[in-house]
Amino acid sequence: MSGASSDEEVIEAKNTLNVMSSSINLRNQTFKALQEGYYPIVLGGDHSQAIGSIAGMKRFMPDTKIIWVDAHIDANTPDSSPSRNAHGMPLAYLTGQINQHKHWNCVDMRKDVCYFGIRSYEDEEAQFISDNNVLVFEPKDCQTNKMNKINAVMNRYYHSVRGYEDKSKYWISFDIDSIDAEQFKSTGTAEGNGLSIEFVSKLFETFTARSIGMDLTEVNFELTAG
Repeated sequence: MSGASSDEEVIEAKNTLNVMSSSINLRNQTFKALQEGYYPIVLGGDHSQAIGSIAGMKRFMPDTKIIWVDAHIDANTPDSSPSRNAHGMPLAYLTGQINQHKHWNCVDMRKDVCYFGIRSYEDEEAQFISDNNVLVFEPKDCQTNKMNKINAVMNRYYHSVRGYEDKSKYWISFDIDSIDAEQFKSTGTAEGNGLSIEFVSKLFETFTARSIGMDLTEVNFELTAG
């Protein structure tokens, strides 16, 4: 007998061929820019761009830490994602969770990633970051009027058990939907109860000087505040 049954069919993200093709190109361009001494700012329509940009960054400087600023965990797989949109899966690709794309595996969640702002996710994603003991700062942790501004957050970050060091270099992967929808609505995935613009500004002030590049995603000025 030949051929696979329907139960054995591989489930892919939507538009996989386009996403993989653009990711390969972006990986190569990010690596080239870093190699030539530039600071790449990668502007994209959605967070699937991080597959390529972070893969290129990791090829250039493998020990770089990732500051993931987002409303979403972005570690869905085609099996766990209700929409099957790749913009919810970049960290699943980058951590080798998707069997047919394990060649993208270059990120260790346990030591590479810190989240700021997450508040919307699937149960499987929450379990994944729990199993990997990922450091997470939810919006409630980042209210500047309840903490000694960003200093308390950074103190926890630097003194976490995860082994981050003050001399680390960073890649900032910033999704605009990390900001509370009441303060910024020009995104297709606006979420309430998010980070304030004030906090995000302080976050950039803290990390940008030691970062080697960044993603900026999900901004869509065709969607105006209504």
